[in-house]
Amino acid sequence: MIIEKTEKIGGTTAYSGGVMWVPNNHLMEQAGLEDSTLMAMDYLRSTVGNRVSEERLLGFVENAPRMLRKLTDEGHLEVEIFEDFPDYRAEVRGGVLSGRSVEPKVFSGKKLGEVFGSMRARKFSSPVVGTMNELRQLAVFKTNFLGALKSWRVFARTIFDKIFGSQYVSSGRALTSWLTFSAKKIGVGFKLKYRLTELIEENGKVIGARVESDKAERLEIFARKGVVLASGGFEHNLEMRSEYLGKYAAIDRSSGAEGNEGDAIVSAKAIGAAVDLMEDAWWAPTFMVPGVGPQIVIFERGKPGQIVVDQQGNRFANEAQPYNDFVKAMFDSLVVDEEMTSCFMVFDQNFRDRYPLATMMPGITPEKYLKSGFVLRANSIEELAKTIGIEPSNLISTIERFNAMAVAGKDEDFGRGDFAFDRFSGDEIAKPNSCLAPLIRAPFYAIEMFAGDLGTKGGLLTDKSARVINQGGQPIPGLYAVGNCSASAMGHFYPGAGGTIGPAMTFGYVAGMHMAG
Repeated sequence: MIIEKTEKIGGTTAYSGGVMWVPNNHLMEQAGLEDSTLMAMDYLRSTVGNRVSEERLLGFVENAPRMLRKLTDEGHLEVEIFEDFPDYRAEVRGGVLSGRSVEPKVFSGKKLGEVFGSMRARKFSSPVVGTMNELRQLAVFKTNFLGALKSWRVFARTIFDKIFGSQYVSSGRALTSWLTFSAKKIGVGFKLKYRLTELIEENGKVIGARVESDKAERLEIFARKGVVLASGGFEHNLEMRSEYLGKYAAIDRSSGAEGNEGDAIVSAKAIGAAVDLMEDAWWAPTFMVPGVGPQIVIFERGKPGQIVVDQQGNRFANEAQPYNDFVKAMFDSLVVDEEMTSCFMVFDQNFRDRYPLATMMPGITPEKYLKSGFVLRANSIEELAKTIGIEPSNLISTIERFNAMAVAGKDEDFGRGDFAFDRFSGDEIAKPNSCLAPLIRAPFYAIEMFAGDLGTKGGLLTDKSARVINQGGQPIPGLYAVGNCSASAMGHFYPGAGGTIGPAMTFGYVAGMHMAG
């Protein structure tokens, strides 16, 4: 039985791209892409370091491909490789340029029947239905022939869905729907709107849980094999954020599911569980979109024709780098008097015409966003700087220097475009560097950008079998934890697209196999 705190199934995964980072998976072998346990371990040793035990890293690397194979062969999950998506540090030993990031195929909600109405969805959904592979091409459909060609499939599917009501969903909603469909097929029950209040112990073993409904109905649920905690992090618990994340505690900039308040962590700590990595999160630069809320900014930062500047008008990092790394650069550069400040994405009309941004399609800037001040627009860089509150000469100087480097094709300051992930996020129309183009065409724009998160990274310490460890270093019998309520097996690192979901699913599989004996 699955107990869900809220009225919707899917958690933060439903809000995500639904990508799973699965080294050495069977799809790579079928596609002729090189990978191995040794390569994956080399990569994680090079990036995670000794922050996570060798046996836990190996437990992930060995079991991740088994998990995916089992779900595709024996379950009902349909997946494909996210084409050409490199590891976030593909240049280091053991990194690869494609294959480890896997995504779900589009799912028809009709398969789930009435249950589909209980699946979690974002406030804002893309107006089209496409996989991440397809949406990547859609992002450059105005500048790239291949992108335009592949985009017709997305548009056709969307029109078909409108006409015939197939209830197609993609990305995170597709993944949670495929998994829920698989669970229902084998008779798994779901109990919604019950929150965990306490774990039940007997002779030192966890044998069940006490839960309470939103109507104050209390139940005791007992488990023969064990209890698996998979309740997400504590990103929406302001008290815990203040205690553990300090100056990075702003709660309204998290893209995690709203029910993630650390219930499992609190309940397990009450029976002696150890925690780790509580000071960290899965960080992502974020726009605060009026009427929508937090909107993470991932691939847009790699597109040519924009820069990100601090409140003095200076660039401070490679804008195109992976989102977790970019926010860490924000922490290094934007903390003033122990307070976290914001920065601004600055771009020109060429960028606005070519690429989607936040909830906006290319070339369309809603008047409501201009009136609200979410999007700032001016006819000159000087005027834009004054609107933002930046010294005009600083911003003008920054853009003049950037424009010269963009024309030359080399970012001498931060190396934008030098790395595989940068280039994946760019647009090959820009020559000689797919991530660089000068900001030259008025009007000019700016949007304020904040340090946000996808969820917290710290949680219950677990071993290679996903068993929760107590403060004495021993496993607590009958208790397992996976996903963001457990301390990440990736340490402080973010290995690649799906680096949250891949380990969560893998250790869910590991916990199930361990309980089954």
